[in-house]
Parts: sequence; C-alpha cells; structure tokens
Amino acid sequence: MATVKTTCRFCLVRCGMLAETDGNVVAEKGIPNAIPNAEPGVSKVLGDRDHPLSKGYLCVKGKASLDITYSPDRVIYPQRRVGERGSGKWERVSWDEALDDIAARLARIIEEDGARAVAVQALPPKEYFAFDIFCDVIGTPTFFKHDSHQCFTPQLMADVLTYGGLVTYPGFIHVDEAEVVVMWGVNLSETNGSKATKVRSAQRHKGAKTIVVDPRPTRSAKEADLWLRIRPGTDAALALGFLNVMISEGLYDADFVADWTIGFDELKARVADYTPEKVARITWIPADQIVAAARMFGEAKTAGFYTFIGATMGGNAVAALRLMGFIPALKGNLDKPGFNRMIAQPKMRLPGYYGKDTSAEDVRGLDEQLSADKFPLFAGPDAITTPYPHPRQVVDAILTGEPYPVRALWTSCNPMVGLEDSYTTLEALKAFDLLIVSDLFESPTAHLADYILPITTHLESNAITEYTGLNLITARVRAMPPRGEAREEAEPVLDVLQRMGFADKLPVQSYAELLDWRLAPLGMTFAELAEAGSYQNEDVHERYLKGKLRPDGQPGFNTPSGKIEFASEKLRAFGYDPLPDFVEPKFSPYSDPETAEAYPYVLVSGTRSVEYYSTLGIQVPYLRNRRPWPGLEMAPETAKALGLEAGDWVRIEAPTTDKTIKRSVSIIPGMDPRVMNAEGLWYTPGCDDLIEGTLEVGANVLTPLTDEVDPICGGSTARCLMCRVVKLTPEEWPAPARRGAATSDARMR
Repeated sequence: MATVKTTCRFCLVRCGMLAETDGNVVAEKGIPNAIPNAEPGVSKVLGDRDHPLSKGYLCVKGKASLDITYSPDRVIYPQRRVGERGSGKWERVSWDEALDDIAARLARIIEEDGARAVAVQALPPKEYFAFDIFCDVIGTPTFFKHDSHQCFTPQLMADVLTYGGLVTYPGFIHVDEAEVVVMWGVNLSETNGSKATKVRSAQRHKGAKTIVVDPRPTRSAKEADLWLRIRPGTDAALALGFLNVMISEGLYDADFVADWTIGFDELKARVADYTPEKVARITWIPADQIVAAARMFGEAKTAGFYTFIGATMGGNAVAALRLMGFIPALKGNLDKPGFNRMIAQPKMRLPGYYGKDTSAEDVRGLDEQLSADKFPLFAGPDAITTPYPHPRQVVDAILTGEPYPVRALWTSCNPMVGLEDSYTTLEALKAFDLLIVSDLFESPTAHLADYILPITTHLESNAITEYTGLNLITARVRAMPPRGEAREEAEPVLDVLQRMGFADKLPVQSYAELLDWRLAPLGMTFAELAEAGSYQNEDVHERYLKGKLRPDGQPGFNTPSGKIEFASEKLRAFGYDPLPDFVEPKFSPYSDPETAEAYPYVLVSGTRSVEYYSTLGIQVPYLRNRRPWPGLEMAPETAKALGLEAGDWVRIEAPTTDKTIKRSVSIIPGMDPRVMNAEGLWYTPGCDDLIEGTLEVGANVLTPLTDEVDPICGGSTARCLMCRVVKLTPEEWPAPARRGAATSDARMR
C-alpha cells in the first residue's frame, strides 16, 4: 500500500488529493511516478490536508474520482467514426492509425486553405499548453475558445484596462484578515468549495462580514450579513450606485485616489446620476440595502472585493466588470493582507489564457485572426490580453467560408453543450471536414467527431497544476497507469505535429520534456516539483510601490498612465468611451416591455451545480443519484401561480428562438418571483441520442450566439433572457424521466 500526493482535475479549483494505491506504479518515459515496479490500482482518494489551498477539502466530484476513472462508459481506446456524422457508430483503431490519418488530413487542409483553416479549442483544467504550441507551430490564429466572450477573458480584460493585471479574481490570499468580503456573482459552495471554506472560516473565527450579490439564494447568500438580490444583467447599474454612495459620502481614500488614479473627476460626474433610488428601480434591490452595502465596505478597515463569471454573461460585461473593479480601487490599500491582491504567478511557462506575452513573436498571423477587425482589443495583434476570436465569427466562418474557411477542429471541450445557439452550433460541428475530440467520455460533441482520442484522468496523469490569482503551483503525480490505451492529452498533440513534419519547430519532443521545459525558468525539473509537492513565489505586498508590476521597473501600475485608470487611455485611443456605463440588457422587461407581456420572467442560465463540470459526471450514477435531472428554479409564489409542484416538468419558451427546452421544476424559497434559473450545461441523462438529449434540455438552445451586446468583446446574454413556461403532461417528459430516476450505483458510498 502506498499513498500518492496529487491534485484533482475535475474543475478549475484543482484541490489537493491523496490517492491510496494497492500497488506501485511503473515509471514511464522518464516521468517520475509513485513507486516503481508493482501492480497498479487506486483504492481510495482523500483530501490532502497539507495542500496549500484546499487543506483537505474535496467536493463530490473529487470524491467520485474512482467512479469516473473506472467507469465502464469511459473511452479508453482510440475510436474512429464509421457511420454518418452523429450516428454514434465507431470502430476501435490503433494510435498509429488514428494519428497518421489525422496528421495527413490536417496537412491537406493546410496545403489547400492555409493553417488558419485549422482551429483548436481547449479550456482548463484540461491540457492547454500543448494546444498553444500546436497553434504556434502550424501558424494558426484560430484558437476557438468557446467561452472567450463570457468567462475569464472579459474579467481579465476589465482588470487589465483598469489596473494592468488581475485584481478582482477570487484568489482569497489573506481573506481571513478582511473585516468585510464582497462576493459578487461568485457561487463558491457550488463552484469553488475549498475557497468557500476559507471565507466561512473567516466569518466564524475572525468575525468577517460578507456581502453577496446574486439573484439566487445560494449558500453564500444565505450565510451573508447582507444579500443584494440583483435583477440579472444590471450589475453595472448596481456598481454605479455603490460608487455613488462611496464618493458622495467620502468613503474612499482621497490621497490614494489623487496619487494613484486618473479619471476620478469623470467617474464622479458619471456616478452622480446613479442615486440609490434610481439604482433600486433598475436592479430591484431596495435603496437602503445599496446604501448599507456601500457603507459596510467603505467603512471597513480591511475589505476585499471578488467577482467572477456571474457578471460576465449579462451583456455589457467589460463595462460592468470595470465598474465593479473601481470599488476596491477607491479603498486604496491595494495588495495588502485583507485587501485585493496583485499576485505574481510563478515565473514558469504558463498557458496562454493567463495573459498576452508581449515579448513573444507573432507566429500565428494575428493580423488575420477572426474578430480582429470588429473587436481589436479582444482579438488580433492589438488585443490587451491573449487574443481569441469571438465564437460568433468562428461559427460564421465555418458555415460560410468567409472571410476564410475553417475546416478542422481539435478540441478537448464540449461546445455542443457549452456554446450558445445549440442548433447553429450543431450545424457548424457537422460542417467540419475533420473533427477530433480528446475526452474521457463520448460527450455530445464527441458524438459528432471523426475521432475520439482517450485521455487520462488525474489519477493516471503527471502534470503541473496552476492556480489562477495565486503564487502557487503544485505537482499532479500519477497514482496508477492509464486504463486501456488512454494517453496524456498533450502526447497525441505533439505526436501529430511530429508526423506532420514539424519536429524541428517543436521546443520539446515528448510530454516528459514538456513538463521540464515549462519549469525550466524556475530552475527545477518536474521530478523536483513532484518531490517538493508545491512551489510558491515569495508573497510581496504593495508591488506597485516597489516597481514590481511594470516592465520598466518603475513604481506604478502596468497601464499606459502608470496609474489605476477609471478613464482608460487604451479605450480612448481605440475610439471607445473611456469610462464605463450601464446599458439595459437587450432582453429585459424594460428594453422590450411589449415582449415581456408574453414572456414575463427573467431567465438566468449558465449556472452549475457542484456535481458536474461542463457535463463531466453526468455519466456517473453516484453523481446522478445526487442530481438526476436538469432543473428550472423558481420561487414558491411563482410555482403556485403556475400550478406547478417540485418535480413537475415544464417547457421553457423564449422570444429569442422558436425552439424550446424541457426542465424539471425546483422550488427555491427566496428567489424573486419574477426570476427563474435554468442551470446551464446539461443534456438529458440516460438519453439514447446525445444530440437529441442536448437539444431537449440544454439552456443554450434558448441563448442566442450574438456579438452585439458588448462593444469591446462581443459579449453574451446567457444570464439575462426572458421566458415563459408551460406545464407538461407525464407523456411529454423526457423518456429517461418517464422511466424513473437515476439508476442505482453499486459503487455508491
């Protein structure tokens, strides 16, 4: 029996894990493993109490590591499509057969239409760095990050425009030293459990007060000292009201603002019109609560302000996130314990989503990147963060060939479920000449692929684990050999590049070399990281005072002015309004009152539960028994008015499409009677046809794939739609729901 220290990879949190093995693990390709030369197997997983972040916490996904790793439904051999695309007919092939064919077909596409016709798509926590290498080596700008317009990128853009780097992300360094913690659009208990325990500890043991901004009564909201139940899509208005109170009542550090910011007078003039009373009418939050929240934050000796995805899907996301980022700026005292921090990532080779490397040579041809002409700060050579095209332009290029064809996609994601406008997404995925999916299971996207390539779980993997917003990396150490012929996700990517004749352009020739190469700037190897378990940079406070943020080494922030920019010089230079403002959501009872009469409810989507991450886990009975069906949350008053009870199924209709979806009713006390929530990223569990199952229940069926709601990044309206619901008869329920709840699980604990 041996215990291997590793890290989970079933969501972005990447908690520390102890894997108890009933045998040792064979070393392979020079990568260190647990202990050599004995039979493999993991019998138990536990949280690692010594992990610097998670401190022993594991959510239900992590606890289901064995269920997922050993699932009989898992893909563990390369599969090649033999029927029509989407038929679900496969044949097992060897890795050589698969990779030779993939390499030849990619080479042919590049010869005919150029490297830009080949797209890749990756999202953490899966492999990312190898796909960055792939784009650099073949010279394609088409990194199709299907959430680029509505997840981390808008938040990073907003903070870069204001501060020159990431500030508002919930890293929670020294959160226990904050008197007040604001969590705005951050549902920690469902999405970031180990950090939720840090906040809860600060509440219970240090007396920290919390303010939560969320339309839903999440656990964080219920535990908060003040819950602001916001109307979806009005975050910018609430931020303006928050700023109005802080400025009008002098709840800001005047010396810091004078010394370290620009545009304050312009900001003061803009927020003057957003009185608490006006903002209350817009946001549906009582004016006295808005005032109380601003005072609680402004009067605190130490205060942290954190946000994430909740505000990135509400339309005018960059403006909303910038306004929210101004709130901690007014407090001053940045980069100190108890306040928002500007943490330096370890100086290793990081994946591209961490930010743009301005020193790197442009080998991808970013001048012709899709979206560069329409959103020059989001895509192309002038992008202020890592440049990605908006998915709307990628889908249009796939379907029309304009401005150039996009004919191939290699992805480790599930855009069939994760991308808006599911019917158009389906059309685009079917149009590819070559679709390659690297995944653990046959997802709805993989169902449409030419090849499904089996990848490892974290129990079978060696990797470097990064933590956004923290000065930390840890080692993920293989605790068992891969099942079947599953491989580390990066290995086939490097292998295909070699088979295409690009070996001389690769910085490394193997995955083991890649791990060492990424760590080389730190002067360590992966074996040394695995031995140490983790590596942390020195925690330097107030880096802006010490010349640690700017390339020239001068004090200040890494912005054009060297200061925090309420009025952005970069936005002004590109013809945008340098100061953010509120814009009423495109689909709302105020922007379209006539339509709202027929569709009276505000619909939120894009939320998720702790059991599943991007649909991973739906195949596992242990998790399905906890959450068997995709829900539609509503207030008790709403359910009563509609004649509904918990567990009833309804049809959801929206004015954005003539398509509809089905959901099971969940009654949630505390919800605003005018608001409903259709949890995102689902397909019908247990369905016979994965595509029909996606179209039957997927929230993105109702969400348009539009690039017209944010002038800077295109944006998304996934969390502020309108809808109406109709009760279904039992005969109209999805077939698996008619058959009964999730199947029993012999492994269920």
